[in-house]
Amino acid sequence: MKLSRSYEHTRVLLQFCLGLALVCLVAVTAQGQELVKTSAETAKAPTEAAVSERLRLLEGELERQNSKLELLQKTIEEQQQAIQTLMAKLSDGKTPIQNATAGIIATAPAGPTATTSDAEQQTSSLEQRVAKVEGQVLKAGPFRLSGDFRLRMDATFRSASEPPNPPLAHTQNVRARYRLRLNFDTDLYPSLSFHGQLATGAINNPLTVDQDFSATTTRHPFFINEAWIDYHPTKSISLQGGRLQEVFADNSRFLFDDDIRFNGFNEKYVASLKKNAGYISSIELRAGQYILTNPNVAVIAPNSPLAHADQVVGTAGRSANLFHQGILLNQQFNKKWGDQFGADIQLYRNPNQIQLASTMEGLVLLVQPGLGLALSGPLTGTGNATTTPGGAIYSARGFQVARLTYRLNYAGFKRDDHTYPLVFNVQLARNVGTGANERDAMLAAVQLGRITKKGDSSFLYVFSIKGANSLISQVTDDDLGTGTGVNIRTNHFRFEYGLAKKVTLQSLFYFQRELRNSGQFPNFFVPIGAFAPRTYRIQQQIVFSF
Repeated sequence: MKLSRSYEHTRVLLQFCLGLALVCLVAVTAQGQELVKTSAETAKAPTEAAVSERLRLLEGELERQNSKLELLQKTIEEQQQAIQTLMAKLSDGKTPIQNATAGIIATAPAGPTATTSDAEQQTSSLEQRVAKVEGQVLKAGPFRLSGDFRLRMDATFRSASEPPNPPLAHTQNVRARYRLRLNFDTDLYPSLSFHGQLATGAINNPLTVDQDFSATTTRHPFFINEAWIDYHPTKSISLQGGRLQEVFADNSRFLFDDDIRFNGFNEKYVASLKKNAGYISSIELRAGQYILTNPNVAVIAPNSPLAHADQVVGTAGRSANLFHQGILLNQQFNKKWGDQFGADIQLYRNPNQIQLASTMEGLVLLVQPGLGLALSGPLTGTGNATTTPGGAIYSARGFQVARLTYRLNYAGFKRDDHTYPLVFNVQLARNVGTGANERDAMLAAVQLGRITKKGDSSFLYVFSIKGANSLISQVTDDDLGTGTGVNIRTNHFRFEYGLAKKVTLQSLFYFQRELRNSGQFPNFFVPIGAFAPRTYRIQQQIVFSF
């Protein structure tokens, strides 16, 4: 009985202990799980906070970027409106502003359309900005700038004369040269424009704007080469005044040198014609009046340089002038064939003053006062026959040069994407102001091809004869006639190749012989006679246009 009770008591005690242990185990397990959960939550909290912070920063950055984009779009729209308002105010559609802004308007990204209220709010500030831009533009011109730069290798060779001919030293001149020309143009009004050009070159040589690689390291000069006003009230009429190109200049190396410019006036009238039986497309009337000197001598004294130039002693010293007028008739047979006939006459007044300017006493009287500079020597370009060796009186009593010209144009053919037009030109000239010998001149030229882009090529051949009394040497070409502009017979070859757009490689070759010797006719003396050996000239050059 006692054993039974003891056993029962022991069993209850064991059950209580087991239950207590189970409760403790459950409590410990629950505490451990809570600890693990707390630790996990504690570890997870910083990660979520960092992510949230990053998201917040990104959202803020996006908001700022959107604000900047909206501001940029609004600014672009305002600029477009300002440009359009400015273009509307500038009536001349050829102004550089319109050309410059066209690309901006075409390429600017489209912004949000401004509302009417926004436009009204911006009107006052927009008008102020437009007025400011207009003022700046008017101060600047506006000018259109262009020009070219040429690098040239120029070599001239001639052997010495041999007995019994008069002694003449050999020539071997190989030099590097460059030419820089800067053009600036502006339209003052729809019917009035201005053109100017600055160019390099020696000031006492009007026949070239080339500058030699010389003078050690000193700076080279840059002078006004062209400056004129052009008044064109209609498409048919053009009136020019200033320092300008000769009215019949055609870059043919015949009448005038490519680089010669005159002080005076030009007039052109072009009458365009409709279809007619003669296929005449237009008739051009041209005239030029040029002032060459201004002696400013009230009475010519016996010892005056003007008296040495055959002007009458006791009279007033008159200026030398050139009057040039003529007509051009253009025909167009079809889209490919056309031609041009021309006739003109040059009338020189007191032409001996041009020869006088090529002497030392003429330099002091006629050239240096007009420049305000003391030149190193007289003007270059002599070559005409004179009554005495190196004298100031031409053998020709007058220069009245009549010319006939004919030019045939053919549109040519195409090879790949290159076009080869064909041009043939012939010119005949006679100095009708004298009956002396050697008063005639002629030129024949043929050209194939034209340079407009990379890979284009062109070939030119010129044959020319210029008598010693035909043209005035000081104004005619000095490349076709090296050392003398007239008294020559020359073959000229020219090849051009387009290296790139506005970059051209040119090769020029001249083979020259003189025509007559001094004393061959009465009162006939030339600087270089026919006894001189053949002259060879080579020019290799590259031209950059901009």
